[in-house]
Amino acid sequence: MVDDIEARLDELQRESQERRAELLALAADLPQATSRRAVLAAMGRSVKDAPDKPLVVKRVVLKILRAPADIVRSLRS
Repeated sequence: MVDDIEARLDELQRESQERRAELLALAADLPQATSRRAVLAAMGRSVKDAPDKPLVVKRVVLKILRAPADIVRSLRS
């Protein structure tokens, strides 16, 4: 039974190391830094090309309206 547990732990460790290597490879392919202007421009293009603009706008407005309550709640806890 101990051998089974150790074998399973070794397997999980190996899988974790593989996933970590994959994530590091993905991170290496990303640009080093992205300006805020580029991020906002990309967001604008995404919204412009979105087929469900009214839903996107509704969700953004609701999130903005919820922000003060979220801030108060975070300060209380």
